[in-house]
Amino acid sequence: MSISSTSTNRSKSLGDPNSRYESLKGLWRTSRALLNGQNQAKALDTQVDARNNILLPFSPTMSQEQYDFYKAEAELPGLTAQYAKVLTSGLLRKKPLLELPDDAPEGAKEWLENQFTSDNQSMLSFLDEAIWEEMQTSRAWVYVDYPTVPNMDALSVEEQKMLRPYPVIIPAESVINWKTSQHPLTREITLTRLLTRSYQANHDNNPWHPDYIDTVFDHYISPVDGLFYIDVYEKNSDQGENVDFINGVAQQDYNVTGGGNASDNQWKKVRTIDALFINNERMTEIPCYPLNGSINGIEPMLMPLVDREVALYNKVSRRNHLLLGAATYTPVISSDMSDDRFEEIVDAGLGSWVRIDQGDTVSSFEAPSKALRDMENAISSTISEMARMGIRMLSPDNGSGRDSGVALEIRNAGQTAILASLNAKISQQMKKIIVIMMNWRYDTDYNINDITFTLTPDLNPAPLGSDWLRLVTEWYQNGIIPRSTFLDIAKSNDILPTDYDDASGIGEIKDDDLIINPNLDLDTSSMEDLVRDQVNARDKKDEEEEDKSGT
Repeated sequence: MSISSTSTNRSKSLGDPNSRYESLKGLWRTSRALLNGQNQAKALDTQVDARNNILLPFSPTMSQEQYDFYKAEAELPGLTAQYAKVLTSGLLRKKPLLELPDDAPEGAKEWLENQFTSDNQSMLSFLDEAIWEEMQTSRAWVYVDYPTVPNMDALSVEEQKMLRPYPVIIPAESVINWKTSQHPLTREITLTRLLTRSYQANHDNNPWHPDYIDTVFDHYISPVDGLFYIDVYEKNSDQGENVDFINGVAQQDYNVTGGGNASDNQWKKVRTIDALFINNERMTEIPCYPLNGSINGIEPMLMPLVDREVALYNKVSRRNHLLLGAATYTPVISSDMSDDRFEEIVDAGLGSWVRIDQGDTVSSFEAPSKALRDMENAISSTISEMARMGIRMLSPDNGSGRDSGVALEIRNAGQTAILASLNAKISQQMKKIIVIMMNWRYDTDYNINDITFTLTPDLNPAPLGSDWLRLVTEWYQNGIIPRSTFLDIAKSNDILPTDYDDASGIGEIKDDDLIINPNLDLDTSSMEDLVRDQVNARDKKDEEEEDKSGT
């Protein structure tokens, strides 16, 4: 979808999305519909519209009643949704690897791993939701927020320590406008303005059912002092906005309405937020990050498969309509009988004996069996094409069944490439998020180079096999690779849990009375001494046995 930007941009208001948003929102709509199931796909196609509907009417003169009936027959295959879930599961199959600096505050890692969100959900749960949003739109944003407390000074020290920043996922449709700037020396691109639009629930008029207030949050870095501000605008309306919900989610589809700038009567500023501090200093950056690192937005990553499944959705739905026609026989009577006589025969119903006059004939329309065969071939061709594009676990090439079903071993090169690219992008952005959360809570001064974060330790769930692992073990025993590398390989192949702590493990070994030499330090020199003592003991035992045999 192409959107031209002309001088009409001058008439756009504060809440109007920019041209890049307009060019991408159609892709988001289609991708969300396909990945969120049949109910959402059908709920978006409310009116007959051959240009914008996902399910196309099969006739330009189709009435609304005919389209509603046709939509009831429609069937969404759901292949792309299943594929997206496989990719998400592939990235979250193992616990993310997080390493903090040695001087990190006590309890910081426990907080980040197990109480990451505002409702104390784990980092894994947050990533599951964030990656699913990324799969749908390739436009998931993560905003780092902090609890708002009216009287901060009234809280005790312990209560203030309980306050901590938390990440918030902003869907693609809410980020309506943005602006970047480039540093003249480093050429680094930074976000200097971000406008988000959403519906805020207001219970002032009704304690049970809220009014939804259309609200714009203008996050920006002031060109005057270089500090971070948030201006909050509400749309002028006597009543709340009408909000559509599909599958329990509010639908946000903002269009350009025009109407002037922020000073007109369409939007009113209700407050400005400027008390944003880190390390007792005002913030100088917008704490919002695109999960894939692309500020300007890109086409959804699964869009090629989504487009194929839209075609498949229409073909399967046409097939279902033909099946209904093939299972329904329409009688045809050729006669000049009166209407009363015709109604009498019709009321007799199918399967009844009917007496007709001489010369009259009764027949039926032919079932569309040939069209059904052609449609089945077209459906099979589209499924095979999607299989060649990556969805192999849902449509295996061979008939043996060895790689069929949902075995979900990611052996396809395309799948592995998608996961590897997304893993690198998300890992880099998560480091930025973790750094600002730690600095905000503990008044530290870490940067992304102080944090190690890897979304998934490995990208191939299939183990290397016993022969390879035996070879790796020999490398470690012979001193070819360090202990840390050996442990990483063991974790990647599910021999050790990903959260295994080597230091605590060595401590448990030393304290275990069932292990020989429990107090022995297991460093490199001690390992050499242990091997040397065992070899000397064995040689001594052999000499004693030889002496006994000689005697």
